[in-house]
Amino acid sequence: MVPTGARETRRAGSLQPTELAHAAVMAALCAATAIIAVVVPFAAGLSLLGTVPMGLLAYRYRLRVLVAATVAGAMIAFLIAGMGGFMTVVDCAYIGGLTGVVKRRGRGTPTVTVAALVAGTVFGLAAVAALTVLSRLRNLVFDAMTANVTGTSRVLEQIPGMEPFALRLREDFATMLNYWPLLILAAGIVSITGVSLIGWWALSRVLSRLFGVPDVHKLDAPADDAPAASPVPVRLRDVHFRYPGANHDALGPVSLSIEPGEHVAITGANGSGKTTLMLLLAGREPTAGVIERPGGVGLGHVGGTAVVMQHPESQVLGTRVADDVVWGLPAGTHPDVDRLLAEVGLDGLAERDTGGLSGGELQRLAVAGALAREPRLLIADEVTSMVDQQGREALISVLGGLTQRHQMSLVHITHYNDEADSAERSVNLVGNGGTADNVEMVPTAPAPVASATHHAGRPLLELRGVSHEYGSGTPWASTALRDIDFVVHEGDGLLIHGLNGSGKSTLAWIMAGLLEPTTGSCLLDGVPVADQVGAVAISFQAARLQLMRGRVDLEIASSAGFDYHDHSKVVRAMTRVGLDPALGLRRIDQLSGGQMRRVVLAGLLAKSPRVLILDEPLAGLDAASQRGLLSVLEDLRRNSGLTVVVISHDFSGLEELCPRTLHLDNGVIAQSPSTTTTGGMS
Repeated sequence: MVPTGARETRRAGSLQPTELAHAAVMAALCAATAIIAVVVPFAAGLSLLGTVPMGLLAYRYRLRVLVAATVAGAMIAFLIAGMGGFMTVVDCAYIGGLTGVVKRRGRGTPTVTVAALVAGTVFGLAAVAALTVLSRLRNLVFDAMTANVTGTSRVLEQIPGMEPFALRLREDFATMLNYWPLLILAAGIVSITGVSLIGWWALSRVLSRLFGVPDVHKLDAPADDAPAASPVPVRLRDVHFRYPGANHDALGPVSLSIEPGEHVAITGANGSGKTTLMLLLAGREPTAGVIERPGGVGLGHVGGTAVVMQHPESQVLGTRVADDVVWGLPAGTHPDVDRLLAEVGLDGLAERDTGGLSGGELQRLAVAGALAREPRLLIADEVTSMVDQQGREALISVLGGLTQRHQMSLVHITHYNDEADSAERSVNLVGNGGTADNVEMVPTAPAPVASATHHAGRPLLELRGVSHEYGSGTPWASTALRDIDFVVHEGDGLLIHGLNGSGKSTLAWIMAGLLEPTTGSCLLDGVPVADQVGAVAISFQAARLQLMRGRVDLEIASSAGFDYHDHSKVVRAMTRVGLDPALGLRRIDQLSGGQMRRVVLAGLLAKSPRVLILDEPLAGLDAASQRGLLSVLEDLRRNSGLTVVVISHDFSGLEELCPRTLHLDNGVIAQSPSTTTTGGMS
């Protein structure tokens, strides 16, 4: 989704990788909606939702992208729901396409009306031609129409005084059948025009709201950015950047340079502008100041700029490891895939399914895909924050030697001291977007030894023989948990840790009642927690997925269950987790990852939950924010009896909050390792 004026550049020729990816996703959404509308009784009205993805495609991309999505979605719907599903997708593509194209060209209702009349005429003439040739189908259609009219007239006859109207209806319809070509043509024009205008009225309002949501963190280079790029050296001189609608700069003034072959770490507190700086280095234009490069940014182009993001799932597109490495490369480009995979520690995994990779492996695959473009500038944006200790160490090892093995510069954005120490120099951003000589970094700590010590309170959450298998009964069945037994007591503070894929997040979802175990039971006060969804509050690992409202104050009030007009409650909730109350009116998409996480926690804590599950609560938080949040949670546990379960790879400072520790290893509770250190997340 993009705001008006930020539409994709339309190229001639075959479909581009990004166009294929968007067409596939939107086709799947439309097909799923069509299937539900056809299969579920009385759900035909849901088919209108299928016009939204098609409308977005038509607005943002070339017509051939919409055609590709229509063909793919219609085939899927036909295979599952028959002709009804097929025609529903085609109808959605027609309405969405018409609306998207008209909106893109800046036209309005008159254009839609004319287009609908033309389409209705074409449809009516086609129907007349078909019924002329197919006489048996014509008789069947006429019999069905006659039956409907007869049934309607009989209903009218039961109403006093309506008998003449009922008789007139039957006689007039019989007369009209003698001129059936005109009847079918008129019906086609009226129906298509009516559906088009209704779809335009509804969909244009939906699209207008979507276009008004700024995608502020979208990577975008100048429209005329040449594939033959020279992104380094890059020099920023008194650069400022302010997001649309904001009343202050997110970054600036900043003056710095990135030289060829240099490894630079970018550090700073949440909200200091690290992500904004990344966007500027990747090609976004500053609102003030100058960015000098010898050539274009070349974002995504061979020899240009490559970016590896925090969540690898958003960058992995191929279903096979080798395919993902070369995804989107120009025709005729043949990188040495095996060599690249070996360089990032994925030797021998070229034929593996990407769905079976751990978080650390996915992140290293993203690095391999970036290296396949032979970038002159690689930007790694907190790439270790969602992987376990082993994956983090492997990533640091890979990143640390890139500038020696390749002709490239590396900019690594991080909160962690050991990662910053591996760079040649650090640029520390301060709160106003400027730079400082030093900044407090997040420390690392050894993994705590498993402990059975618990709070003296009564049993609250009980897990008895819990096992869980994904895809049960299919060839793709995968066991996530096996025979889990433990009790969480009232006022307890429990830390659960383990490597990626050990089952931590699955366990968190079961404890929150969002997932029922395949076998065993999870009880809250002796009752299955799945029957009490909401009684156990949970903060997801990916905070953005938990934020449903467009603005910070609306999100906190909605999550906590109070009126957002009660400003004092919103301020109190924000202050509690160390958020500046001035952020209350800011859009969610303008926040950093750490700020989003604190917004989620503000809403959850404002509900005063008895049990709070935090899945990687410290991910993306700077050192001061981590201390502040942990202090709040410790106080609540100690003085208010809040029961806290933390799932984390970040152990520094958790001793007071979580005196009890469980270690998960391949889905089972095991002895905790006592010698590893980590700062990454899972």
